[in-house]
Amino acid sequence: MRLLTILFYLFFLIAFVPACGGDGEEVGGTEQSNDGDNHDDHDDHDDHDDHDDHDDHDDHDGHDHHGHDHDPNEVMTTVTLSFAPESGGDAVEFTWADPEADGSPVIDAINLVEGETYTVSITVLNELEDPAEDVTIELRDELDEHQFFFTGSAVSSPANENDAAIMSQAYADEDSRGYPVGLTNTIVATAAGMGQLNIMLRHMPPVNGNLVKTGELADLVKNGQTDQLPGNVDIEIAFDVTVQ
Repeated sequence: MRLLTILFYLFFLIAFVPACGGDGEEVGGTEQSNDGDNHDDHDDHDDHDDHDDHDDHDDHDGHDHHGHDHDPNEVMTTVTLSFAPESGGDAVEFTWADPEADGSPVIDAINLVEGETYTVSITVLNELEDPAEDVTIELRDELDEHQFFFTGSAVSSPANENDAAIMSQAYADEDSRGYPVGLTNTIVATAAGMGQLNIMLRHMPPVNGNLVKTGELADLVKNGQTDQLPGNVDIEIAFDVTVQ
């Protein structure tokens, strides 16, 4: 009887103890799997962090956008000056044109009558577009951001003190704050002779939402301080002028 009991005990050890060990291994495998699941959860959390980073990036882009109100320059290939004589008669047009924007402009020579007063209007086009884009429309929408400056040996103007000038220029338009623009001007052919008329259009977009154009900018140009002007040059052109 005792022998049977011993044999039964040995059978129990052989049959059931390894099974318990196997269960332990399965438990261990399950715990490992849970660790893996926890790791995946962590990865999901990282993905969420990446999404947050993306949101931060979008916020940064928005901030940059508010710092720069719009594209600082339009493409301008053609500038036409229309001279309407005060004494009557048809207006005469003179054009600076670089329709292919290749740096080889075709430029009309300006011929004026001594002693005549002219109302001069400026039209600006972008002829790289088909049909040509009238950039003057946008300039009129943004008068508070633009100003023409008239200099050169031919002219006396708010931006150019010149005792030997053969013509004078005065602004005949203004923006919403009373500052000059130069799309419309009064030009008087004061003396016979020849010279050069330089025209610069300056674009001065707002900075951080604040307008930067002032009423003293022509004085800066006259005093040789063009580098202190706000904004940048939209276009800069030159005409030969004859008054007779």
